[in-house]
Amino acid sequence: MVQRTTWAVGVLGTALAVTACRDKGDDSGLVGDGGAADGGAASTASWDPAFDTSATGALSGVWGTGPDDIFIVGGTDVQGEIYHYDGTSWAPMEVPEGLGLLVWSYGFGPDDVYTVGVDGSMAHYDGTAWTPIDTGTEADLWGVWGTSGSDLWVVGGVPDSGGDCGDEAIDGEKTCIWHYDGVSLEPVPIGKGENDRGATSMFKVWGIDDKLFSVGQNGLILQYDGAAWTRVSAGAEANDDFVSLWGPGADNIVAVGGRSSARIAHYDGSTWQTIAPSGYGGLNAVSMLEDDLAVIGGIYGMVGTYRPSTGEIVEEGPVSGGDIHAIWGDGAGRYYAVGGHFTAPYTGVAYVRSGG
Repeated sequence: MVQRTTWAVGVLGTALAVTACRDKGDDSGLVGDGGAADGGAASTASWDPAFDTSATGALSGVWGTGPDDIFIVGGTDVQGEIYHYDGTSWAPMEVPEGLGLLVWSYGFGPDDVYTVGVDGSMAHYDGTAWTPIDTGTEADLWGVWGTSGSDLWVVGGVPDSGGDCGDEAIDGEKTCIWHYDGVSLEPVPIGKGENDRGATSMFKVWGIDDKLFSVGQNGLILQYDGAAWTRVSAGAEANDDFVSLWGPGADNIVAVGGRSSARIAHYDGSTWQTIAPSGYGGLNAVSMLEDDLAVIGGIYGMVGTYRPSTGEIVEEGPVSGGDIHAIWGDGAGRYYAVGGHFTAPYTGVAYVRSGG
């Protein structure tokens, strides 16, 4: 198990675009240190360390119920880690032994939080302790979202494992979407022909109101209509991995990704359109609480903002210490960004954005 976990964590580094890089010696078309593209206004935001991460593993996900209840998940190739903020200080939480590196978390209250990770890892927090959930799979689980503890969607897979996600391979490691009803995690088929991109992993799942989407390898975006998952088009530039998505409304959602260069897709309630902004490396993270402001992050510590109305990107970093994998806004004006290095020695970073 440890041997496969080591492999899976290495895959995490590549699957989430950490090997995709812009040429460090070529800054043409780039904006840095709070500058703005196309003559826009410079940002006044600042990014500062959220807490001392010198003893943590890589940090891959951040989510909370509010400014005084935040969970950060991550770990190493041998053990998952969770850190909690109570509004005053950060502290490590006790994680069940043997739970693999944790990738993502989502919940419904301080006493109802779920997390998923590599090797089929999944656990639930009841406000007192984390309890493992037997998923019945060894596939790597990259994302989780739901409407309640009895209606959770989990996505994952094994990137570049051969085969693809589809209704002819819905068991074992070739499954890309599962549903948890509060009792068991069951694979959910993707309709025949819907995975025309040959994706072997879906990286995130997220919904709002009556919209539910999952994004994954090779630009694949799937939508659930209450009965089935079907592919939706996102334009000619949707030809690289999408890693994460978020939005303030059912008619305003942003997805980010890319390997050799960034991809940003916007959904207006009826269609997805994708751009490939010149000069930017892979993006992994997005949080969007305002109608026209998405906070984004990616490789080499890139942090900044994106405005769907204009396509303007403003870089506010880079921050140091590794790649940014996840960003979450607390609803009180602060955004938390986490990441690090997802290969040995598995170091982590955590920053908080204020102002801007």
